Amino acid sequence: MRRLALYPFSLLYGAVIWLRNRCFDLQIFKTQRIEGKAICVGNLAVGGTGKSPHVAYLIELLSPNYPLQVLSRGYGRKTRGFILLDEKSTPQEAGDEAFMLHESYQSMAQFAVCEKRITGVERLRKIQPNSVILLDDAFQHRWVQAGLNLVLSTYSQALDQDQLLPAGLLREPISGLQRASALIITKCPNFDTFDPKAYAQRFEKWSIPVFFSRYQYQPLTCLTRSVENIDNVLIVSAIAKPKHLEDAFAQNVKIRRKSYADHHNYTPADKAAIHQFFDTFATANSAIVTTAKDWVKIQALLSPEDRQKYPWYLLTFELEWLDQNAFNQFISAYVVSN
Repeated sequence: MRRLALYPFSLLYGAVIWLRNRCFDLQIFKTQRIEGKAICVGNLAVGGTGKSPHVAYLIELLSPNYPLQVLSRGYGRKTRGFILLDEKSTPQEAGDEAFMLHESYQSMAQFAVCEKRITGVERLRKIQPNSVILLDDAFQHRWVQAGLNLVLSTYSQALDQDQLLPAGLLREPISGLQRASALIITKCPNFDTFDPKAYAQRFEKWSIPVFFSRYQYQPLTCLTRSVENIDNVLIVSAIAKPKHLEDAFAQNVKIRRKSYADHHNYTPADKAAIHQFFDTFATANSAIVTTAKDWVKIQALLSPEDRQKYPWYLLTFELEWLDQNAFNQFISAYVVSN
């Protein structure tokens, strides 16, 4: 019923997006192609497709052989303009996702944020002309064009079954795949529980390869006070689709959630509310679990007393591919030939 009520607004939104894309297609609006090697990781739908983990995977894949630069918008930051991240950067200055990637991979790549991608690319090229530039979430930013465009879509929210905003989650129609170089279906269930070939055939009209990835969750990492035999958790997150995090736990683990809007900037009041809620049910086997994206903002709020009293744990994962060799070869073929 809600989708039906919002459908007229989706038609209006779709008309605006069609006109915008048509202006780019007719070169009324000029697109600047990035010289050299550049890979865009983006999506057609809003949030929660797993762009940052896939950027991280590309960093690990390419950094042994190529100089890398990563350009993000820096969503949620308190600053504007071009900023090159360094050891003094903060989540407030860079945005949570850009800062998280920088914290983990600063020895492998150079990181920058800039809301104007053209400006960001030009500044990065002056610093390192021969780098591979990874653009995080720039597929709709058509003022600049990467040489390789990877579009991500979650398994459970398939593009061909979605609708335009605000009735659905699509930023633009599925026809936007005509600008994509490949489609990656992310957050898949176990690969033996569905037919990847049948799933991929739904997108064969676009004549692009379709790859499949899923999260392989790792054992929890203790951040503060440790707990043995965890069977009761409070998941604290500010991500687009927090429900997916529950897949990391066994069925016998009791789960509660404290969820905030995507990119939420945690405050001392938030920390106090989290701890107060945890105190209402905590046992000797209870823990507070969060993501790397959230921890970069939460950790500064915790006092020494908080760290001694409350058992915070980090939930991490690795990407698992249905055909990792095929995806790696697809990326390598582009990088080598450009």
